[in-house]
Amino acid sequence: MSNSLMNTGISGLNAAQNMLNVISNNISNAHTVGYNRQQQILRQANGTKYNYGFVGNGVSVSSVNRAYNSFVVGQLRQSQSQNGSIKAYYNELSKVDNLLAENENSISSQLNNLFTSLNKLSSNAGNAASKQTVINDLSSLVSQFNKTELNLKNQIANINTEIVNNVDTINSYTKQIADLNQKIARLQAVSGGLEPNALLDERDQLVNELSEMIGITVTEQNGEYNISLPNGLSLVQGSSATQLSVQPSKDDPALNTIIYTHNSGATQELTSQNIASGRLNGLLTFRDGPLLEARNQLGLIALNLAERFNEVHMSGVDINGDAGEKLFDYQSPSSIANTKNQGNATAKINYNKVTDVKASDYKIEFNGSDWVVTRLSDSKQITPQVEDGKLLFDGLSIEIDGNPVAGDSFLLKPVADVASSLQLLVKDVNKFATGINDDENGNGDNRNVAKLLDIQNEKLINGTKTLNSAYNALVSYVGSETQTAKISAQSSQNITQEIYEQNQSISGVNIEEEYISMQVYMQYYQANAKIIDAATTIFDTILGLAK
Repeated sequence: MSNSLMNTGISGLNAAQNMLNVISNNISNAHTVGYNRQQQILRQANGTKYNYGFVGNGVSVSSVNRAYNSFVVGQLRQSQSQNGSIKAYYNELSKVDNLLAENENSISSQLNNLFTSLNKLSSNAGNAASKQTVINDLSSLVSQFNKTELNLKNQIANINTEIVNNVDTINSYTKQIADLNQKIARLQAVSGGLEPNALLDERDQLVNELSEMIGITVTEQNGEYNISLPNGLSLVQGSSATQLSVQPSKDDPALNTIIYTHNSGATQELTSQNIASGRLNGLLTFRDGPLLEARNQLGLIALNLAERFNEVHMSGVDINGDAGEKLFDYQSPSSIANTKNQGNATAKINYNKVTDVKASDYKIEFNGSDWVVTRLSDSKQITPQVEDGKLLFDGLSIEIDGNPVAGDSFLLKPVADVASSLQLLVKDVNKFATGINDDENGNGDNRNVAKLLDIQNEKLINGTKTLNSAYNALVSYVGSETQTAKISAQSSQNITQEIYEQNQSISGVNIEEEYISMQVYMQYYQANAKIIDAATTIFDTILGLAK
């Protein structure tokens, strides 16, 4: 009987010691990112049968499990993905908002300065100093267009770099997760199904960080995680990981795109529609949305400014009676052939009517018999007029040469690079055309200055907006989008924080609770030690009686 009592006490001591080890591990990892609180599961040992019934033989440690709720963790990952997306979108958008916002150097301010100078010049058209002020203001305006567009281009370059860095990190995560799948499966097999908690925590933390970067779906099969994109494309299947890559887009080589390679070797470009959430989604959504819109709107304003000023300036004469020259020059609209094109067709784009040009890129695709035109700003399909073999639409004229093959396409960028390439051609005050040459008034009058000044109130942009109101509309659009994104980002952060705290209440370590548990199990240990003392006393007494 004393031997049974001794074994029972020792089982309690072991259970207490194991529990104290678990508590010690919890406290040590209280601030370890990704750690899930561990808890010891006890069960009573099988009893021994006597004539009068079964007597218990103490306690045994069944397992050490993680405090883990897969449903809450799934919610947290989904929320982290959404938060990663809107946070990246807002951070990038706020840079554009700061760039365009009203200040003394903005395009709006520069336009106002220019027309103020023209107004002063109109009262004294022959004054060289006033002409110089106008030319200086024209130069400053051009510089501001260049600077603003250059900043937008730099954002594209930065996003290209971010995409590469994010994809590299994603590939690292998926490879590590696949390796951990293999290790966990092997350890569970040799241990009879016991869970290697540290490896499970490490894997879950990697999955959590992965979810912030790209929207994923996680399923568990035989202890292994299978991870895929929401559209079903697999990233991790057991111990195998699919590596993403980054390449220039087949439509526009200036933009990086994410490539998924299927088992067959076929490749697929992943867009913001394929990548439903996560940081990558926010970057792509911003780049292909507000950033592209801002570039095109800015370019459209610069185009109308240049064309109208050129038209008026060339209709006048300078102080020497010579016809006015072009004030501005800029890069011609561009056409980019899809890198997958099979034919030898080329597309040349020209302006047909500048005031009808839209702030949009276009995709034209050959269907085997006709060219299908899609305006990308609103995804609207346009039916072009065909005159002398040219496609006419939205103020553009497209001339196709060569032989296309069905599926061949071109990306048309009518205004994207106008602002960055804008340059002032007339810098000599003596060549600034202030007058209109006729027999009655000669060439020294101010009538051409008045015409230039009138441009301020002309609704040049699609017949609805002046240059200044168009720019103010762009600033308002970006500002409104930024404010909406800011509110969404804050709301998303709050939701994510709430779910995180809910998960922490389940899986996190509360040092005060662990300390209380430590006190309880120290008493438990001492009580079982007393049982062993009692068993020892009984055993010694029995030995004494036998002498």
